[in-house]
Amino acid sequence: MISGVFQKAWDIAEQWFPNRQIYHRSEGQVRYFELTTTMQVSALASVVALTGWLCFTTISVAFHGYQLSQQTAAMERVRYESSRMVSEAMANEAATQAMFESQVEEFRSTANEFQSRHETLSQLIQLVEEIDGDEYDPSPALEGGRLLMAATPADPTPRRARDELAISISDPNAPEDRVSSLIEQQDVVLAEAEDAAEARLENLRAVLRLTGLRLDDVLAENRENEESGGPFLSIASSAFATELDMDDAFSARVARIATRLIEAREIEAAVMSLPLGVPIRGEFRETSDYGPRMDPFTGRPAYHSGQDFVSAEYRTPIYAGGPGRVVYAGWRSGYGRTVEIDHGYGFMTRYGHLSSIDVRRGDTVRIGQQIGRMGSTGRSTSTHLHYEVWNNRQTLDPERFLRAGQYVQQN
Repeated sequence: MISGVFQKAWDIAEQWFPNRQIYHRSEGQVRYFELTTTMQVSALASVVALTGWLCFTTISVAFHGYQLSQQTAAMERVRYESSRMVSEAMANEAATQAMFESQVEEFRSTANEFQSRHETLSQLIQLVEEIDGDEYDPSPALEGGRLLMAATPADPTPRRARDELAISISDPNAPEDRVSSLIEQQDVVLAEAEDAAEARLENLRAVLRLTGLRLDDVLAENRENEESGGPFLSIASSAFATELDMDDAFSARVARIATRLIEAREIEAAVMSLPLGVPIRGEFRETSDYGPRMDPFTGRPAYHSGQDFVSAEYRTPIYAGGPGRVVYAGWRSGYGRTVEIDHGYGFMTRYGHLSSIDVRRGDTVRIGQQIGRMGSTGRSTSTHLHYEVWNNRQTLDPERFLRAGQYVQQN
């Protein structure tokens, strides 16, 4: 069958391409060559193959060029995209670097602020320790035989110790929250310290008001008399103020609290020197009050310059009403055996009609120290103590100081 098909195809080829002779005459000679069917078919096949090859190569080159152009465009897109991504990465890196530098600068600024606050608080604590000693007690406590403020209606709640005012941080996760927490805790500490200082000042002023004295007059008397000590910590106050930046609200607030503490300490020094203690203990009664009365000897109106205390026992111990220095111990006309104590700030107390004296002139006495015993020496009708309080050479009502002394207790 295959041979039949091949034979039929060859017959068709012989019809289309029969044997041909091509004659060529040259120089009188005629020559020819024959183009057989096989040769013609072979030539046609070669031409067709060549043409096909040319078409294939042309198409292949064109397609390859298209592919190259597509690849070039894709590479260009990739290059552009890569360049864009690199630019964005560099921009992000620059932004991240700027943000990091900003955060570092903010952290440095916050650290400097906290360092400044720490130093300021340290100065405040140092000032408090200079005022109150190593043991900090925000209430007006005066150790070593001095005075301790008792609870009053103006001061119903006890003071908090330094440990209770310590900063407690809840340790939040975010650094910003930690910073905010620290700042809030510092504000709480300062607020409590400021409230304590103000309450302390109010308590001390209340005691002075009970005595009927003007605070400015008492402090002015002390400042004029350098032998009494002068203004308390005035140099420390000015040095503390000059070391702080008053343009900073935090430092200004600390300076204000420090000023209140120094003022409270100065007032406290005045209160500490006042004769607020009762000069007699145990059972006693007050007889003749300060002011006008009928003189027991003449029966005529007279001015009583002190307060009389009567006890059931002869030679009852008599105690100093406040700390000070004995300026007189001996016999004084009208008073009999007498002790006079200078308490500073222009104050002096006089104890008359004593049966005996236990101190000498120049002795330093503390509040509650025994200075003598009750008697009836001098111009006296019976055993009793005549007690006087003087300020700037004028007598004052001792009852005011005894009443003020009810708001303090001896240590």
